[in-house]
Amino acid sequence: MLGTVTGIGVVLAVLGVAAVAVNLIFFSHVYDLSSWEDEVTVPGGLFALSPSQISELTFFSAIPGALFLLAMCFIFTGQVLRGRVGIALSQGPARGTVLSANTYLSPRAQLAWLGVALAFWVALIPVPVLLSLAGSWPATVRDMPRDHVWANLVLYGGLAAAIAGVVFVSHLKKQHYLALAAADKLRLDEPQRGIWRWLTFRWRFDLWLGGLGGAFIGASFAFLPYDDPAALVILLSIGVALMVLGVLLARQYWRAKLPLGLGESFA
Repeated sequence: MLGTVTGIGVVLAVLGVAAVAVNLIFFSHVYDLSSWEDEVTVPGGLFALSPSQISELTFFSAIPGALFLLAMCFIFTGQVLRGRVGIALSQGPARGTVLSANTYLSPRAQLAWLGVALAFWVALIPVPVLLSLAGSWPATVRDMPRDHVWANLVLYGGLAAAIAGVVFVSHLKKQHYLALAAADKLRLDEPQRGIWRWLTFRWRFDLWLGGLGGAFIGASFAFLPYDDPAALVILLSIGVALMVLGVLLARQYWRAKLPLGLGESFA
């Protein structure tokens, strides 16, 4: 049963990747027979759409995101259920009521997933940027559909970069904790501080900051073909700042006085 839940999530994630590819192919091959005011078709006669219909079809750009969201729900649920899940009486605002314990990913496996996320980001933003700068796709796509192409590239390339940022900060968080444990420097004799439990354990704000930072950094490079250095520098600066804050916060996880692989929430 647990394998089925995770498997459904994996299938949904694969469908999400396929949906991104379909969107890119579709919008890259839309062309104008006379003008965008008249009729728009796709080579091969697969579609015959009016401008108003094309506008309505922009919602297709959100379909991969919905699939990825559902995939995350199934995968996370499956992984949580693989561990031990229990209910505990709440002991004030610092304690949760739903507790779970899972085996955490090895650093090597986590780096492998980081590589997967970065590969998707490279395929969706740096590669199209380099091709566009060389005068190839997506620069060769007509103006209106090109906006849809770039919207999909930036949206889902940024999402891949956000996932890479989360995994990167999580990896550093784990490595720092394990290094302190190996050196017997966790200082468990110090009192637990609720703020660190709240920030780095329950709500994982360090990972949220890493994800936001990764998204800003990843999306910033999409402005290279537009010769807009100000936008690139601003987004990149925001992303780096958020990433640094996430890493600094992650290095304080030991202050929560909790082992790796635990999670809690309210129900």
